[in-house]
Formats: sequence, structure tokens, C-alpha cells
Amino acid sequence: MKHMIKVLAAAASATLVALPAQSEQLKGLVPSTVTSPDGLTISVVESGETTGPAILFVHGFSQSAASWRRQMLGDLAKTNHLIAFDLRGHGYSSKPEDPNSYIDSKFWADDIAAVIAGKNLDDVVLVGWSYGGLPVLDYVKEHGEDKLSALVFVAAGYNLDLRPPDAGGPEPVLGPGVVENTGPMAGIPAGPPGVDLDGCGAANSCGDYARQLAGTKRFLDMVPGKPLSEPLAAEALSYSMQTPPYVRRAMVIDRFVERGPLDHSPTLGTIGVPVLFIHGNKDQHVLPRSTEIMKELIDAGGGTTTRIIYEGIGHAPFIEDSGRFDSDLGEFVSGL
Repeated sequence: MKHMIKVLAAAASATLVALPAQSEQLKGLVPSTVTSPDGLTISVVESGETTGPAILFVHGFSQSAASWRRQMLGDLAKTNHLIAFDLRGHGYSSKPEDPNSYIDSKFWADDIAAVIAGKNLDDVVLVGWSYGGLPVLDYVKEHGEDKLSALVFVAAGYNLDLRPPDAGGPEPVLGPGVVENTGPMAGIPAGPPGVDLDGCGAANSCGDYARQLAGTKRFLDMVPGKPLSEPLAAEALSYSMQTPPYVRRAMVIDRFVERGPLDHSPTLGTIGVPVLFIHGNKDQHVLPRSTEIMKELIDAGGGTTTRIIYEGIGHAPFIEDSGRFDSDLGEFVSGL
């Protein structure tokens, strides 16, 4: 009798293993958290078909998972499992004040790894926008490509080296949106001494908050190829202001000026999974030349790349032309 029970149990177990995964279409945005290796709480949202291809979105500087709301609640969610998270210091994730929590590339890589592990993801399409391209490359360098099926870089950079070329720096790929406004967003005066780029000098309102708000507004105004509607602009400002100025400063000044520049050129040469680049030709934050160089470096290493340029579009193609972006990304993912 005991032998018969064991046989039946083994047969039942084999049947369960053979069954396909249970389809589940998530309703709206489902929030959760994971914990980073250094103990921070990382806020995550999911949507879509949980048995579909996994697409993990990584937002940019001073933004949040809310940046990807149109994708998370749009047509992509009908067939794909969509995941987005707030980078450390952003949105609803932990915001430690110690700058040392932001300066090491391994922290950013491990946060992505924590989301992938916490959500039991395999064959992930990892999408990095703007500054988010750096954590994506941090992840590839630290953890490799075993969990990845593809990479997507949206208006992304691959280095942060603020030295001019005549001082040993690389070909510049940062535009005026970043160069002029990142300092004020971190409470640092914009421009050379005596130049009132913030516009608060004449108004005698150069307090830290006024400078941060002015810099953030100017930063966001320079994102699209043409002005966003008032509701979209207000939405972007609201989640951008969730990032404290000390986080902004740590992510740029402490990480790349005081600690030294970061260059992921060698990392790009090792990438073997398919890569899609999407960039707007009116980008004032990360110049289109950036993804052109990235493509050249991956191609030179034997990788497979596709690069799509959106005419008349600025730094946020997935917001400025979400229909086309979703179609291009969906086609890329379905072809893997």
C-alpha cells in the first residue's frame, strides 16, 4: 500500500511539473517591495501578463517608476509581464542621507539583481532610460547576462566623465539639459560665478529650495522635443521632486566628480544579448551621439544591435510618442 501511495504521488508530481504556468493578467499596478543587499527598501510595481516575457524598466535621474506608467497600463501589458522600480533615493524607495550609499556601482547593480531575484524573473528584457543606462551597465558588469534575454537603451549614456577632451575626457555626449541644470537640482548654483542662470538673483530668492525647483523645472522643460501638455508636465514635476537634493548631489558630484569618472566602454564590448537603442534626434540631455557610440562599441565586440531614431522627439520617447515606442519595443521583444 505504501508503495502504491509513493507511485501515485510521483505520478501526480510529474503531472504538475508538466502543466503550463497559470496565466494571470494583473489588474492595474501591483505594488510590492524587495530589499537590497545593503538593507534598503526598493519599491516595485508590476502589471501585465505574468506568464509573458518579463520587461524590467529602469528610470532616469530624479525620476521614478511612475515615468513608465503609460507602458505599464498600455498595450504592452496585454502580452508582457512589466516591472518597474524606484531607484534608491527616488520615489518610494529608501533615501539614506549618507552619500556613500550612492557612489558604488555595485549598489546600483545589486538593486536590479534584487528585483530580478525577488520577482523570480528569468530571460529579462532590461530597459534603461537616460541615467538608468548606467545601472543597467553596472548590472551587466557585476552580474553578467545569465538572467537577460535582451537590453534596451532609451536616450541613455554609457559614461559620466565631466572632464573636457583636452583634459583627458571622452567625446562629450551630455547636452545642456544636464550640464546647466543638474547642479541647481542638487542645490548648487548654475553657471559660472556672477551669472544668474537660476533667475533667482534678480528676484532675491536664491534659497536652496527655490534654486532646486527652478533647476528641476528647467531640466524638465528641456526634456521633450516640443512642450508637454500641462498635466504631463505637472506629473513629471511631482515625481521628480520626490528625489531629495542630497541624493541628486551624491549621484553626480560624489559619485563621478569626487570619486572619479565612470566609463562603461569596456562593458559594452562584452554584451552578447540583442540590444535595441531608441533615441530622439531633438534630445538636449543625452545627445544622440551617445547611443551611436554605444552601438559601435557593441558591434565591434560582435554583438547584435538595432538603433531607431525618432524625428522631432526629445529625451523621453516613451512619453512623447508612447504609441510608437510601445510598438517598437513590443515588436523587438516578440522577435527574441
